[in-house]
Amino acid sequence: MICHVTVRTPRLNETVEFYQWLLELPISRKLNTPTGEIVFLGEEETKFEIIQDDRAEKVEAKALTVGFAVKILEDKLAMLDSKNITHSQVLSPQPKTRFAYFTDLNGCVIQLFEGR
Repeated sequence: MICHVTVRTPRLNETVEFYQWLLELPISRKLNTPTGEIVFLGEEETKFEIIQDDRAEKVEAKALTVGFAVKILEDKLAMLDSKNITHSQVLSPQPKTRFAYFTDLNGCVIQLFEGR
């Protein structure tokens, strides 16, 4: 089982606020370390760990995607549109599966997944 997925960023507060806004992920834990702060987002599921790292560079990992389940895909895409964040078209490889991709402010490719 995956415990958490980690993103290192010099933009910790902005990243945490973005994911709380878009996906309503609660802060489950905060840690202060000698090099900065660590925030874990999520409840029962695998946590999304955001680590403050002033040396972190924008991610260029096109072969890695982090997927998040959403209830209504169009609502989340409209939220992205409201911030001028581009996203892919909605893909639906099966009748009960729909998803779209976007790149977050750290360069991470994110999938928003709606399963009916």
